[in-house]
Amino acid sequence: MTRAMRSRKELATGTTIVVACPVVAALAGSADSTATLAVGGLAALAIGLYVGIRHPQWLAWGLAAALGMLPFGYFPGIHVPLYLPFAAGVVLAAVVHRDEPKPFHPMEKVLIALVIASWVSVVFTGRTVTDVSEVIKWSVATLTVIALLRFPPELLTKFGRIYVYFATLNALFGIAIVAADPTQSFIRIFSPFGYGLVATGRFVYTEEGAQRFVRLGGLWVDPNMAGIGLIIALALAMVLFTGATRALLVAILSVAIVLTLSRSAIFSVLVGVVLVLVFHSMRTRDRSIALGTIALVAVAAMLTPAVRTRIFSSFGSDDVGSASRADAIRQWPSQMAGHWPFGLGWGRPEFKDGNTAFTLNFVANAPLITIYRAGIVVGLIFITLLVLGCVVSGRLIRSNSLPYAMFGGIFIGMCFVALQLDHMVATIPQVTLMFSVMLTFLIFVDQERRRTRDELVAVESVSTGRPSMPPLVGTKIV
Repeated sequence: MTRAMRSRKELATGTTIVVACPVVAALAGSADSTATLAVGGLAALAIGLYVGIRHPQWLAWGLAAALGMLPFGYFPGIHVPLYLPFAAGVVLAAVVHRDEPKPFHPMEKVLIALVIASWVSVVFTGRTVTDVSEVIKWSVATLTVIALLRFPPELLTKFGRIYVYFATLNALFGIAIVAADPTQSFIRIFSPFGYGLVATGRFVYTEEGAQRFVRLGGLWVDPNMAGIGLIIALALAMVLFTGATRALLVAILSVAIVLTLSRSAIFSVLVGVVLVLVFHSMRTRDRSIALGTIALVAVAAMLTPAVRTRIFSSFGSDDVGSASRADAIRQWPSQMAGHWPFGLGWGRPEFKDGNTAFTLNFVANAPLITIYRAGIVVGLIFITLLVLGCVVSGRLIRSNSLPYAMFGGIFIGMCFVALQLDHMVATIPQVTLMFSVMLTFLIFVDQERRRTRDELVAVESVSTGRPSMPPLVGTKIV
């Protein structure tokens, strides 16, 4: 290919990304506003002109930074979410900048089926522009998995590290609010990005005896959303960093998770750690360090009255949250009556308005709310995705790598705790995108595990003088 042809290809590529990215983002963010569409397009054009032409991977860096530090921020002056143009740009860049085709991982195939089935559901239930807007945003967040996996390994690793760094900064900001800002006024520093406009009083936890404790929310605002973002950053920190850097990042993120008082996040991590301790064949030294760390964190948590009361209240009969969840699950079958094939729809008021959601008390469970929104077929595909992810995670737990095992354990913990106690992964695009990052690196780590295994098999075949060949079916490979 001549230099002129390459230049024309790069120009066409950049133009496609730059033009299509803001259009998709603005349509999803505010499809009923021509003015916002124009302004949002100009903003994305200014950000992505050079990037889209020559360095589309920078769109991924912007996505990692925005998702880690300002997940619910908006472009100043316009009502376009920060994450959306970057995510749309990454998806389109993967389509346009195609090099050698990469085979799809089984989980990627399930994700594609999930998106197709979701669009089929909206064909039968969509009534308003909001329905289409919501499915567009969700699709972009979901397809980001496939787009990111088209990046070379070194670029994907850099994306993950950027996310961890900015999520850790967000965690430190949240810790500062808990320690020195009970009124949560610090968040107004980020008011140009749309922060400081939401009342945060409901995120103050009150113990028996009227002791008040500010739950860590950071720039995720909601402590439960913060918990999801933090445990994903924790899992990535385990596999993408080493030595003192990993120890420092893990320590900060672990403290932040505890300070969220999010029981789903805390118990997700605990379940993951227990699975690793039980099923991973780690060295005695590593096991001793892990047990000592758990004991230290447990003692520190129990010495904090708010944390102690919050955790033990989970097992009491007077826990309002648990009672509400039980009521919602009992009501769920009657709510689904007549709507099993395609669900009740994507743009419903309970997904857009907190007061409506609180009054309706719809089920706070990611698989069940997926069925509620898009029908039984979409729900079963989503459950298949989670089951397949747990199978992959089980292989990671049994691998020879402790970081890989911790990643797999945390993923299983999320599936069995966080996704069963909350619906945000299914209904809030930013949280969907966070979970997409987790899925991306679950697939990436599994591919790295397989590559390492194949290299070991090849080395062994050379050393023994026997030809390298795939292992027999049924052979146990870790």
